[in-house]
Amino acid sequence: MSADVNEGSRAAKTITVEDIEKDIDHVFAANQLKKEYYAQAAWTLLSQTEDAYLKALHTPSHEEELHIFVDLRLNSLTYPLRVCYKECPTHSGKFTNELIDAHYQLAWDWLNLADHGYYNFCSIFPLWHRGKIEIVIEGNRLTVKHIAKGERAYEAYNRLIRKDAKPESAALLTSANIADLVLANTSYGKDWFKVNFNPRLVEQLVSAMQPIVGPRHSLPAGWTFDGFTLDQYKKILITNQAMLWGWTIARNVLASEGLQGLGYRSSVWVVSSNELFNRLRRYTGIEMAAIRKVLALATFGSSGIRNPDIATQPLIDLRNGFFALSPFVWLNTNAERNLCVLLNQIPEQRQIYDRLKNDKESLLKAEMSEFLDPLGFDTRSGELDGTDLDFAIIDRKTKDCLCLELKWFIEPAEIRESQERAAELKDGVEQAKKIRTLYERRDTRLISGILDIDPSYSFMTAVASVNWIGHSDAQDPDTPIVKVWHLLHRIKDSGSLRSAMEWLSTRDYMPKEGMDFAIVPVEISCGNWSCEWYGIKPLLVDD
Repeated sequence: MSADVNEGSRAAKTITVEDIEKDIDHVFAANQLKKEYYAQAAWTLLSQTEDAYLKALHTPSHEEELHIFVDLRLNSLTYPLRVCYKECPTHSGKFTNELIDAHYQLAWDWLNLADHGYYNFCSIFPLWHRGKIEIVIEGNRLTVKHIAKGERAYEAYNRLIRKDAKPESAALLTSANIADLVLANTSYGKDWFKVNFNPRLVEQLVSAMQPIVGPRHSLPAGWTFDGFTLDQYKKILITNQAMLWGWTIARNVLASEGLQGLGYRSSVWVVSSNELFNRLRRYTGIEMAAIRKVLALATFGSSGIRNPDIATQPLIDLRNGFFALSPFVWLNTNAERNLCVLLNQIPEQRQIYDRLKNDKESLLKAEMSEFLDPLGFDTRSGELDGTDLDFAIIDRKTKDCLCLELKWFIEPAEIRESQERAAELKDGVEQAKKIRTLYERRDTRLISGILDIDPSYSFMTAVASVNWIGHSDAQDPDTPIVKVWHLLHRIKDSGSLRSAMEWLSTRDYMPKEGMDFAIVPVEISCGNWSCEWYGIKPLLVDD
């Protein structure tokens, strides 16, 4: 009996992966900043992030390193903000936009833990729950096993071939005229500043930003959702971004001229809700009802979102009649992409989005054709027996034909979404194989009716996805998956469809470990728990 009791005691002390996951969540959420009023805690987290961003902007580094900082901090910032949103005292309470050393240190510690520990654990545990990895517990240390080496190449591709693989828009460069105009409308003291926005200033900022942020909005302006159109959303978001660009310009110039504390007190724009509504009404000409609807959607934690994300909901309601707008967050978010993510989380909006999203494929085809026409290529599409040919690129001179199955979905943000998108990619592979089979059977409708080619043409099928190609479990040895604009720019740069087809066939589009990227071991910890994880480091080539 005593032996049975001892065995039972040992079993009771067995720690599971689920126990560790809960403990890490508890440790992360224990930061004392959450005991402050929400307005103070949220403002401090945003302001500390602005300080880190200012430092990153003024630290000599490769552009890709700045991208890494931005991506990591946008993801990491969400976690402490979620804790504060749920656990800070609910009433408004006292708020001061001043440096409080203890608060600043708490925010520093919290964001550092998010950046270098908790964020990675939030990747590890979902992978374990989905059976993608094994976790071995050895004392207070976790050992992760069974990460396929080839998997990392696909992760590297999705990360290094940025977003939709279009060439990155030029950086926001501040002309002397814009800087002078901003400063002429800025008040400041020894450690604070305030940009006094007016129609002329905002119009100039919006105009200067359009070439950079405009291309990020590619969906039809006339799409209508519950209470606003996509065109209204675009104008409201770009106007907000323009004002925050002006705010950033003022801080950068004044800080370089010796503004005390680098203008920390004013690093985040704190504005009353009525003032923000009225300014947007004045500067955009959009009716107030649509402005309120858009800003309500953009407010962190609104619309019943269970786990809000600062990238998709960048507006912080301080619960005291004021909003906090972080220039770092607003200027580094893809507003249209994040709207699509947000709408898919809200049932009543999702239904509208689902009805409209079929238009995206037609829009993509038109954009691809417009890009390829000046290069002398023919493009075709059409209906077939049991399937469709989404898009074919044909070089009549060299007799080459590349048929593409197109995929345009929202880039996955979590493991569950990754599995859903991988299933869509696999469907795309099967469709591409059907096209290949029809070609091998000399299907008249395909070969003569749609493509107008003959057996002497070289022929290939592939899947072209706008923003994500999946991991190893979505791949097929005979049917490559590539990002649409990565492929199109390869065709343009090489001047040869045949060369691009060989590039696809040999998988030369995939980054090579040791040449294009390196796997860097990363030691992470949270509370008593530690683990070795990994990071993907681009191997930068000096121009």
